[in-house]
Order: sequence, then structure tokens, then C-alpha cells
Amino acid sequence: MFAVKFHKPVVILKHKPQKHLLRFIHKLDKQNKQSVITPATDVLHYIDNVPEYKCLKDQLPKGLLKKYKTPESMYLINKNTAKVIADTLNKYIDNKSPVVEVNPGLGYLSKELLDSEINHIYMFESLNHFSSHIHLLQTQYPDKCTYKIADFFGMWKLAFKDKMDQGTRIKDLLGDLATDNNDRVVKIVGSMPGLSFIKHLMNTIIFHNTTNQLGRPDLFITMPGYHYEFLTDNEIQFTKHKSTPALFQLLFDFKVLNNVPKVHFLPWTFPATGKRMTVMNINCMYLVNITQKKKLPCPPEYLPLLWYFFKPHMFSKSTKVIPFLEQWIPGCGIWLISGQDPPDINKEIAPGKDDAELPHMTIFTEFGDLTLNQKLTVFKKFVSLPEFEHCQFRLTMENNLPKFILPIEDEDKDSIGTHIDEIEHSDSDIDTM
Repeated sequence: MFAVKFHKPVVILKHKPQKHLLRFIHKLDKQNKQSVITPATDVLHYIDNVPEYKCLKDQLPKGLLKKYKTPESMYLINKNTAKVIADTLNKYIDNKSPVVEVNPGLGYLSKELLDSEINHIYMFESLNHFSSHIHLLQTQYPDKCTYKIADFFGMWKLAFKDKMDQGTRIKDLLGDLATDNNDRVVKIVGSMPGLSFIKHLMNTIIFHNTTNQLGRPDLFITMPGYHYEFLTDNEIQFTKHKSTPALFQLLFDFKVLNNVPKVHFLPWTFPATGKRMTVMNINCMYLVNITQKKKLPCPPEYLPLLWYFFKPHMFSKSTKVIPFLEQWIPGCGIWLISGQDPPDINKEIAPGKDDAELPHMTIFTEFGDLTLNQKLTVFKKFVSLPEFEHCQFRLTMENNLPKFILPIEDEDKDSIGTHIDEIEHSDSDIDTM
């Protein structure tokens, strides 16, 4: 009997279970090593050698002392820079519109703003770690600030879920901020080390314009100069064709207000790889104002079609305009060449007196020959043709909607919090959307 019982483990050993056990242990060990936060040496050296930051290390989550490729969140740690930013913002922010501060962190900028003429600030912080600092501000400035632990920059995910099940997640997040007035202006203050939120905001306007409940955003954001240059590249207006900056410039007005030292924000980032040309100071964060235009480039229901029309795979600057359009609507080029409209054109979307005039068009005219606003005119002309609703363009667009428009799996359905240790995204796809 003992021999039989002893024999069973021997049979299992022939399948080498220790190999699988070792692999499992190795995987756990790897996960444990990844979870250990190792602060960057140069970040520690900088903080240790600035008297103002003497006690700062004990107040910060360890994840902020690491370096990232492109973190989702960035926190101001310098009081003087907070004052510089607040002094600049006070010229543009008043009590006519609600004010939102995203990821206030230690509350340095919050305090400066609360000391100004602003009546009330809505604060949204994605890290629980900073709650004590915000609660102190609430004690010092009762009735002047509303505080929530929430990922404000990730609210676009909730907008989609609400659209799918007629939920109230956005309304619950915004609370008193929620509005049905799409023209209501809301001032949003924060730091943005990458382009994720701008892309999310563009997607919200394009795909959820009628249900965003936020109103018209007026952003006052500190961001790296090269990201601002990418979004506002003037060559997009003439020769280049890149989807994200083209749509950005059609949807927003923008300007630089000030610049401040980049080292005054955590976490630090690794130097950009490759030869990234910039005329802006790489050692600065730029305080920029980005405002959604009062008048969108087309009616809201046509915005997804505009998004698809400007997708990189649709055309390049060397693509010939008329042959491209005639792939969708054969024979439509005559209306561009003649400069006339068919009698049954859709006047709701057709180009009007405020749209850019097109040059004399031939079958050889390329998209690179047109300005950004002239490309918009071509789009409006195309979708206003009576044959448009019977062509395959709309169906093709619907079959190529981005993943975030499609059903989302059950992943933290009602949770919108993020943690700096889990955020390390790259904007390597900076030229696409």
C-alpha cells in the first residue's frame, strides 16, 4: 500500500511540475520587483539640495520621485511658481464662469487662487495621498472649494458609458458643475505633461458633443513646449496633413500666456528620444490657454464624419482631391470644377459665406494645395451632395470608429480613480489619433 501511495508523486514528477512552479515563482518575483518604487537619483539630489523642499519628500507619494516617459499627471511643488501662475491667471479668470482645478496636489496654486477674487473652486484630485492638504484648504477657506477624489481628465470614459446605458456617471462626477447648456464656459486649471487629455477632449467634442454636461471648456494648462508646437503647427494650415493638430486647430483657439521652470513639477520625465526640433525652451513648462471655439466647424452630428475625413489613412498632401472624392461619389468632381452647387444640395452642411473659398479646381489639384480651412470647405461640399447619404462613406466611418466608442468590457465600471504608479503612457503616437 505504501508503495502504491508513494508511486503517485513519481508519476507527476515525470511531467516536471517544478518547471511550472519555477516559472510561477519567477513571475511573482518579477511582479514584486516591478512594484518596488525606486526614486530617480537626480530627482532626489535636486530635492535634497533646495532648502524650500526640506520636508517635501515625506509629503509626496514615492511614485512622484520616479521618472516617466510621459506621465498622465504632473504636480506643482514650488510656491513661487504657483504665485507666478496665479498672477497670470487672475487676468483671465473671474467669477462669471465656474473654475475647476485638476490635480491640485499640495495645494500651492489652489491657495494663491483662493486668496484672489475667485469665489469658488471645484477641485478634482486623482490621488488620495493629497487629501489632507486639500482638507486643510477647506478648513482655511470654508465654502470656497468643493473637493472630489476623481480622475477629471478621464471623464470621457464615463461619457461613453453613460451613452451606452443612459447612466448618470458624468452628472455624479460633476455634481453642481453639470449643465445642459453647451455654451456655458468652464475654466479648467491644471498641468498636462502629455497629449492624452487634449485627445480625450477632442473626442468628447466630436463624439459626445450633445451630452458632455460640462459646457464649453476654457483651459489654462501648463504643458511642455514641444507638445504645444505639435498641436499648433502653422504648416498644418497650408501644406502638412496630420489628423490631431488639424482637428485641434479646427476645434480650439489657443495662445501662450507664460512659462515657468519645468523642474518645479513632479514627476520628471526622461529626455525625448530622436531629434525633436523645437524653438521653445525644453526646460520650461508653458502656461497656455486653449478654448473650445464658440462655433464648431460643422453641426455636431457631422463631427464624426469630419473626424473620419481627416484620418491619416484617408488622404495625404499629395492626394488629388477630385479623384479621391469620386471614389465615394462618382462624377461629383464637376461641382468642384465648376464651382457651382447641385439644386438639391443639403443646405444644413453646405459651405456658406463664412467658409474659405476654394481655388480654381482641376483633376490635378492636391490636398497639399489647400489650406486647412479650404480642406474643411471640401469636406462640407462633399457631405452636402445629394448622393452622399447613398454612398458608403458614413457606413465606412461607422465601421472604423475608435475603440473607446465601441462597447467597453466590465473593467471598473464606476471607478475613475488613477494612481501615479500605474500611469506611464507614451505619446509615441503623437502624430496620430
